[in-house]
Amino acid sequence: MNKRIVSALIKKDIKSMLLSKRTWGPMLLVSILLCILLPAAIAYGGAYKDNLSFMSGQNIDKTMESVVDRLPSSDFKDQLLSLDTLGQKFSFFFLSYQLVSIFLMVTVINSMVTATSSFVSEKERGTLETLLFSPITIKELFVGKILASFIPSIIITYVAYLASFALINSLTFKVFHSLLFINPMWLLLMFWVVPGLVLFNILLNVLISAKMKTYQEAQQFGGLLILPFVGLIVSQATGLFLVSPMVLIVLGALLYGLVVGLLLLITKMTKRNSLFESQIH
Repeated sequence: MNKRIVSALIKKDIKSMLLSKRTWGPMLLVSILLCILLPAAIAYGGAYKDNLSFMSGQNIDKTMESVVDRLPSSDFKDQLLSLDTLGQKFSFFFLSYQLVSIFLMVTVINSMVTATSSFVSEKERGTLETLLFSPITIKELFVGKILASFIPSIIITYVAYLASFALINSLTFKVFHSLLFINPMWLLLMFWVVPGLVLFNILLNVLISAKMKTYQEAQQFGGLLILPFVGLIVSQATGLFLVSPMVLIVLGALLYGLVVGLLLLITKMTKRNSLFESQIH
């Protein structure tokens, strides 16, 4: 594999992404809103107000009781029960548990946006044919596209994590007397699950993108991956299913297994005419 060719392809794709508002715009907007502003608002409202404005009194109280009852005995549960107000309890639970699912969903969205535009953008700009006739192998093409999607996706995810860590802890430390986002569950999420999820989503969406003719078609198929995480958010909120470190360990192992499977599938796609037939005819 020619590293110089792959590096040039990565630089070209990242430069094209930075010039395309439809690519980086949604990534930044979703990350800022869901990973920084939303948790900051809930952190402030829960830590310094008696009740959050959108809570409906007894219904939320009963839901919180149901969720707490499902939690295994731990320091987290003891700390949650020791908090004074409903707002503080909700905020602490949201930032410790619920936000995990939201981070996973945002990770999927960001990697989907970059990956689905990988081949389709070449088709729409009329540059795909040039790549097909250039001295570049299918392996080099896929590696370049995958890395060009992985690098900005993972950088945005980690920047959002660090920004949220700094902002949220500056708001809540005086109330909770502990630092959020550095417990085993969050560390497993960010450094075990997230890289695997980004790789899996990118590989799958690159394959989808290679078969689609337009950016909208690629996004529609890729968007189906968001649905399981929406269900996870609802399950977390109602206490039906709670993410735990063991769940994240298993999820990460499953994702890396799927990544290996997709890589093996890609390595078999050596015939460029059959691979890109849907786009060049």
